[in-house]
Amino acid sequence: MSVPHSPARTTLTLDSARVEDVMHRGVVSCPSEMALEAVARTMASHRVHCVIGLGDVTEDDTRMWGVISDRDVVAAAATESGYRTAGGSACTEALTIGPERSVRQAAEVMAEHGVTHLVVTSGDRPVGVVSTLDVAAVMGGLASLPPATDPSLVSGLMTTPVFTVGPETPLEEVAALLVTRRISGMPVVRGDEVVGVVSESDIVPTGSPTTRGRLSRLLGPAERPPSPSSSRTAQSVMSSHPITIGPSEEAATAARVMTEHDVARLPVVAGGRLVGILSRSDLLRGYARTAGGGRRSAETPAETASNP
Repeated sequence: MSVPHSPARTTLTLDSARVEDVMHRGVVSCPSEMALEAVARTMASHRVHCVIGLGDVTEDDTRMWGVISDRDVVAAAATESGYRTAGGSACTEALTIGPERSVRQAAEVMAEHGVTHLVVTSGDRPVGVVSTLDVAAVMGGLASLPPATDPSLVSGLMTTPVFTVGPETPLEEVAALLVTRRISGMPVVRGDEVVGVVSESDIVPTGSPTTRGRLSRLLGPAERPPSPSSSRTAQSVMSSHPITIGPSEEAATAARVMTEHDVARLPVVAGGRLVGILSRSDLLRGYARTAGGGRRSAETPAETASNP
């Protein structure tokens, strides 16, 4: 009886590991005018220690203006003041590093500036965050590269884990996830079953020039009355007949399905369970990997790091 061989993982060192190998892909972000209380809720619900400031509430702007850390939130909580915004409360130095730099170099920057997080940028766009815990994992021998995946198959290109919502999730919470995770859509699940897909265009008309900014307004500060959308749920706006695909299908098949059904993403389902999500940008990266023959480059922010 033969035993299937599992490809070996490669243990990383401080010098061999690149930042992109260990960083948390994608960023939890907020516009400068978001209420600090909403930022705190986002930080707590996603269990992150910092939120990246991107753009403002009125424009689809992806420029990074700062970082709001858990220390900034604690400092604000210790003082008595009125309405506060993310931009007005950000005191943490926003330091960046490229995904191709070594983890040792990242550690050197953290030590020099006394910070616990670095924003990983590709070009001028944030694509992830690397922290002192990531450095510790490499130094302790706990970080490794996974076996190479096959870019010709859905399983080699899909993104996991997947951000999801339930059918009864209030629309305001759906909007908050889309804004803070900087994603354009996500599956709606009941248990392990995919029952729909909800996207930005389901909440705000596609033709809007400020889609993400308007979604940001749905969050609103705690002092404002609930918006009219607060009584609506994901089920009330979702596409209720989701097109899915299996992980063993070829990438070319997935591309045809997306084209035929005019969809931007496909929930990946195996045995009736959601196991990943595949987007057009995933397919493009797979093509680039196949054509270039090199390592997978760092993903673009959130739209690819979570649910594209």
